[in-house]
Amino acid sequence: MNQDDPTAQPQGDFVNNQAARLHADLQNFSRQVASCDKLIRMANISLNQIDGRIAEAAHVEARAAAIVDASAREAARVAAEAATAAVAASVAQLTSVTKQAQQVCREIDRSHGKAVLWNAAYIACALAACLLTGYVTYRIGKAAAITPEIEHAVALAARHETLLNKATDKEKKQIAEILARRAKNK
Repeated sequence: MNQDDPTAQPQGDFVNNQAARLHADLQNFSRQVASCDKLIRMANISLNQIDGRIAEAAHVEARAAAIVDASAREAARVAAEAATAAVAASVAQLTSVTKQAQQVCREIDRSHGKAVLWNAAYIACALAACLLTGYVTYRIGKAAAITPEIEHAVALAARHETLLNKATDKEKKQIAEILARRAKNK
């Protein structure tokens, strides 16, 4: 094997090393994407919990409305019987239930607001982590992209290009004939 001929250099190891390196980078990137997916799933779980609380609030509100309706019917019946004391008690009960329902709604609104803020912060942190991971991966990949082997191959190619640019038409014709012969032998 001719050491001066760039086509005679064993390049299988270089290609295999680059392929292994690319494969390792892809595995690392896949793990990072899986981590981002896990963070997003966790955010979705939090949103589902918020939806559950909202459904619970709607159920409490419906129950309160049912109580209000029942109280109103009771108050009407008692008023029809001319029992002023019973009407006052029903109004007091209605006020108490309304206050409880309002308090439950306020608590739900407060819980919902806190959950939304936590979820927004969580999603922002997850996205920042993903962006940071992508940036670090990009910087590592960019820094490791040009290896000494690649630099040597580029320098060798530049020397060949310089020689070809300086070659006369006769020399270029001879090179073309050599390349054509090599292709026929294969």
